[in-house]
Amino acid sequence: MAIKMVFLDDSNTILKVLTYTISDLKQEGVIEVETYSDNMAFAQMLRDQTIEFDVLFSDINMPEFSGYDICELARSIEKYKNHIIIALTTEISQESKSRGKEVGFSGWITKISAPEVMRSTIGSIIRSLEAKGI
Repeated sequence: MAIKMVFLDDSNTILKVLTYTISDLKQEGVIEVETYSDNMAFAQMLRDQTIEFDVLFSDINMPEFSGYDICELARSIEKYKNHIIIALTTEISQESKSRGKEVGFSGWITKISAPEVMRSTIGSIIRSLEAKGI
């Protein structure tokens, strides 16, 4: 069974780069990928509990409703409380990372990281979820 990954970013260009970076994993059937650029609509799907995912990668700096807000909202809903939520951002300050921990991010990847970092992180997540039987 494929692991469902969701990417949320207000930049369609970033979403295209991310999906290209992991396209082979998608083609192999290891993961399913959905992308969203409308953070307000995504927040509503969280509230309505209509979005399904095993792992969420969320940008931090988005208009109206930040990635911090998205993570905090997800953590407040029982259905998503224990899901993996990774910050995917240009933010690199310790203050940003501390705030991310406070709201419940499971991890942190900077957008300037090489594609190998993204693939390595996803590989670790896949192994972890497979060990749990997901």
